[in-house]
Amino acid sequence: MSLLPFLAIALGAGSLSLLTRRAQRTSAAIGIVGLGIATVLAASIRDDQPFAIAGGAIAGSDYIRLFLVLGCAGGLLVALVALATSWPRSLPGATLLGLGAAGFALGVTDPGTAVAAATGGGVVGILITLVGRATERGLVVAIRELRALVVAGVLGLLAAAAITGPVAASRIDPAIAALSYFGFAAAVAIRFGAIPFHVWAARVADAAPEVGLPLVTAWSPAAFAIVALAWTQAAVPAFVEPLVAERAIIVAIAVTSIVLGTAAAFFNGDIEHVVGYSMVADGGIALLGLAVLDPAAWAATRTWLLAVVITKTAFAAWAAAIHTTYGTRRIGDLHGWALRSPVLGLALLGIVIAGVGWPGMAVFAARAALVDLAVRPPFAALLLAAALAAVLYYGRLLIIGVAPPSEAVRSAPERPMRRQPEPIRWSRRPAGRRLPFAMPDTEALWHARRGAIAAVAVLVLAALSIGVAGGSFGVRAAAEAPPPAASPEVGAAPTTPDESAPLPPETSPDVSPEASTGD
Repeated sequence: MSLLPFLAIALGAGSLSLLTRRAQRTSAAIGIVGLGIATVLAASIRDDQPFAIAGGAIAGSDYIRLFLVLGCAGGLLVALVALATSWPRSLPGATLLGLGAAGFALGVTDPGTAVAAATGGGVVGILITLVGRATERGLVVAIRELRALVVAGVLGLLAAAAITGPVAASRIDPAIAALSYFGFAAAVAIRFGAIPFHVWAARVADAAPEVGLPLVTAWSPAAFAIVALAWTQAAVPAFVEPLVAERAIIVAIAVTSIVLGTAAAFFNGDIEHVVGYSMVADGGIALLGLAVLDPAAWAATRTWLLAVVITKTAFAAWAAAIHTTYGTRRIGDLHGWALRSPVLGLALLGIVIAGVGWPGMAVFAARAALVDLAVRPPFAALLLAAALAAVLYYGRLLIIGVAPPSEAVRSAPERPMRRQPEPIRWSRRPAGRRLPFAMPDTEALWHARRGAIAAVAVLVLAALSIGVAGGSFGVRAAAEAPPPAASPEVGAAPTTPDESAPLPPETSPDVSPEASTGD
């Protein structure tokens, strides 16, 4: 099936959910039902021929299908966690709109349009940042986030215009191509909140609820990175010699983000900041894929991005469940949490497996490949060790979880959730109506079981993360496939090397191991 039905439901249901968010239950119902339908439609997307639309073209692919299925299924599970913890009214609608924009960006064949769509999807995330925090501090954080998105979007649009515009058809000046490449890479660094562009991302971790962090700092930046990867890998090597200085700067930013992001996640005492800084570190590894103008980095980068977005979604959902269960985000107050919440303990163990991996898993191989391609020995071994040091901040949380319980953990109710559930009330229908027998009060029943539902949802997310990190669901084949490319029927340029629009990495005649700039 075409990508268009998914886009119609995602954008339509997302907009309707946001427009009705003052009616909380109606908005939630529309958003959750929309996510369910969007998941089914995303699963039906197939690798098809580009479809002409608005003077351009759009097409589906196996990678787009997998990205959107994971996004919608993950968004649905996160919505369940949000219902049981802290419910941001804009979450389902913003998730649908963000994934709809991501699907359009990944499917459209024009890079400028793709960059604009990926940027628009990120702007939607600002709604989550502002939810319930219409204060001066919340507005300042939202303005910083918007500024970062606009700067990244402008850089991406200028780079796309230079690489694929009319001038590029007759081979652009190497200096312009080099600036375009650097602009695209810098835009991705800003979107991921890579160090030194991390200030806005750190502030979002304070302002946005835990369940909203993945959309803002993982899914939307990942879609932007995939668009940038497709066009830099295809176009830049055709125009320029090895970009030693530019690539060195991008590698330096990536290495700094990996090392300092991992260290900040380990030493920080707030679980929400641990989630945020872990995303910064993982985004640094994705940047290595842009620093390597080599077809070998194509599949590894896309595999890594798929694994990271679903794993960090599970990690953020775990943090939200822990926060609401014990009423604190301070790690020092959470000693013994795993003993009281074994399902959440098992979920975190699954997140560790998916986030770190071991030899033979797709995520482990992708990480190692990107490090080897971007950095020369013996520094490659040191960088790989720094990337694998993510096990330290996960391990810290697990060790604290099996320690003697703290006062905050001991005072929590036996059933998860900080607030005591209301007793289940049984209501009897009037005798004149059908079904006169006693029926349970579903709202009270939900309050009594919401902690268990949230824990199970997090566990399912962790299991899904392990599957993706291990290479299940056709991850490897989807990551190796080329992106959608315009065909002659929908207005693609001639097929001669000097006149054609940039082709996907696997098919571009100018991209070869000999012409690549990878190490």
